[in-house]
Amino acid sequence: MPANPKLWLMIVLSLVTIRSAKSEVIDIRTAPYSAVGDGETDNRQAFAKVFAALQPNDTLLIPPGDYRISLTKSPLRVPPGVTIWGQGDNSRLLLTSDGDRRDHREFLRLASDVVLDGITLERDQEFPAVLLSMFGEISNVTLQNCRINGNAARFPQAYCHAIQLGVGDLKNLAIKSMTIQDCFYGLFQANGATGGVDGVVVEYSRFERNRASDLEFNSPNGKMQNIVVRDSQFRDNQCNSASAGFAVGFANVTHGRVENCDIRNYGSEALHVEDRSTNIELVGNTIIGGSLTQPNGVIMVVNHSQGVSIDRNFIDARANTNRPHLILVTAGGSSFANPTEVSVANNILVNGPTTKTWYLQPGSGPEPTGNEVITPKTAVK
Repeated sequence: MPANPKLWLMIVLSLVTIRSAKSEVIDIRTAPYSAVGDGETDNRQAFAKVFAALQPNDTLLIPPGDYRISLTKSPLRVPPGVTIWGQGDNSRLLLTSDGDRRDHREFLRLASDVVLDGITLERDQEFPAVLLSMFGEISNVTLQNCRINGNAARFPQAYCHAIQLGVGDLKNLAIKSMTIQDCFYGLFQANGATGGVDGVVVEYSRFERNRASDLEFNSPNGKMQNIVVRDSQFRDNQCNSASAGFAVGFANVTHGRVENCDIRNYGSEALHVEDRSTNIELVGNTIIGGSLTQPNGVIMVVNHSQGVSIDRNFIDARANTNRPHLILVTAGGSSFANPTEVSVANNILVNGPTTKTWYLQPGSGPEPTGNEVITPKTAVK
């Protein structure tokens, strides 16, 4: 994103040129909105006013600056068809609360055909929050080139989730070249949600130091399908719970794929599939340091999941001092059904001094084939 003011002006003029005659390009600093990016002025009213004025195909420009915004009981609502455009780390929205440390706050509620491009969202005070939500009948939302920082290390007593789905039906969410860091959940859907999610693509993004799962695709009371996560990096998850802290978790999902991702330093499973998920592909991923504190599996498939392919992954467990399996396929408890049609093929599996290669529950799938298993004695350090 350009920091040069002349280049910024050129981009603004080009946006004005390419937008239709009925659309507007609005600078948040101009009257009657008059936002101030000095890091101190509360700009909530400026943003509320501009969101009330924006029309489909309009673009809201957020020039370089630190724009403080206080959150109230009601979220700010981005109208349909609007693009919000900034300069990445130079266009920061610093979020505070008008309540106390116990009052939940929500920042932006997004409508259909909204694009967020090049914005930094940063929680700057301790309060529980969801920063971006998509509720209702929503389609075609794009989040790209943005950074979301929940500052969980600074404010560990109050959760901060980056993205929430699942109240209503969402179709086609694109998350591209995003950084989500120091939050609790990066993306989640509440267990009680009854909505449907059809079509999520996460690509070229980075997740780091989050305190729950980075991407939790879970829909026990709704419907979730056609999820793709590819070419993304996952780093240094801070969760200490056995029930969360995954890079990617699928539960009650139909058609999901994790491909060509790089996952490092996770206390829990790096990739987790459970609860009747079907047609899941885990392909070509690199996992170094998964299940470092939990005794389960670096990749784990449980509870009646069906049609799961674990293929061409590289798992390096030399950093593990505990005793997990590199791949664990099991019912997960006496009251759960066994997974079925799970294939394990063509993976490179590097054991640590105490790890176990795999446990595949009898009847869960065909015999593993084409895998290379390296023991600590032959592993190159």
